Amino acid sequence: MLPCRAQTQSEAKNSKYGITFSFPWINYYEYIDYDKKKTNSKFGFFGIGISGYYKTGKNKLSINFSNSEDLSSPISTNKYSTKEIQTSIGCSYFEMIYHKALTNEFYFVSGFNFMNYNFRVESTLDSIKSYKKTDQTLGLSIGVEYRFNNYFSVAGMYRPNLISFETDEKYRHLINIELRIDLDFKKKK
Repeated sequence: MLPCRAQTQSEAKNSKYGITFSFPWINYYEYIDYDKKKTNSKFGFFGIGISGYYKTGKNKLSINFSNSEDLSSPISTNKYSTKEIQTSIGCSYFEMIYHKALTNEFYFVSGFNFMNYNFRVESTLDSIKSYKKTDQTLGLSIGVEYRFNNYFSVAGMYRPNLISFETDEKYRHLINIELRIDLDFKKKK
């Protein structure tokens, strides 16, 4: 008889489907500043995401779509500036990640992502036009998640690029701290 591992009855009964709302609130970007024509880094606030997941026992597989921005304040979505030229960076990403339980509270999170780095220049000058440049990459998603209970968790994520679809061969990444809210809506019988 060949050795194999199957789900126990209790694991199968604990299988769940659901959705997660994520809020990547603190974001750190390493990106290409096309206005200055060099690599730049920047902190910013705000983000929102949604994912579908399948949970078996304590472990979870999820498919996530999120968007993050570099707003200068964690409590305001308005940018007040008297500068004639402003730049901003944001990311939208699609990822598949696996959440592996290390203890009851701590999880190791890993997977792959497809990311769009959206660099924007906003100009009030007639001589310089406003524009947006999007860089697309494939990369890793690696992090640690702390679960407060079955519904709420906080995660620190690092998303470095492995392959860039641009010809510049420049390194990019997104690091963020996010709040996650899980909502189970179906248990597998």
